Amino acid sequence: MRERALRTNRDAARPRAVLFLSLIVLLYNLAAFARQDFFFLGSAPFATTQAAPDRSGASDAGVGTGAQGAKKGPLSIRQKFLLGIRVNINKGSWQQISELPGLSDKVAKAVVEERSRVGRFHLPDDLLAVRGIKEKRLQKILPFLAGFDNN
Repeated sequence: MRERALRTNRDAARPRAVLFLSLIVLLYNLAAFARQDFFFLGSAPFATTQAAPDRSGASDAGVGTGAQGAKKGPLSIRQKFLLGIRVNINKGSWQQISELPGLSDKVAKAVVEERSRVGRFHLPDDLLAVRGIKEKRLQKILPFLAGFDNN
């Protein structure tokens, strides 16, 4: 009988322990959020304006500072991809095309030359005619491309 009473006390204490642990985790997360939010006092955390120069006259544009840690300036091709921005292979300059992963300036210029020669690329496989682009490289850049008939 006594053993049964001890077992029910332990079983009753288990949900309270889980609740107490959850409360500790919640308080820790709230404190971490408050510390992070503290860095944004006086400025909007997602402001898109240019950074103001500091007292020395130097601007921190292009340098990630504080809790944000985000680099200001032009977006990389991977950031553009995540935002849904693609490079139009039929209209883009060689500089834009050279930003694609795995393409050098030489290959990008070859793409522009081939495009001017044939008019436009109708299918992704048309890029295989460009010197320097093989199947593996085509598969690597395909998610970053736009401008084909099926897009």
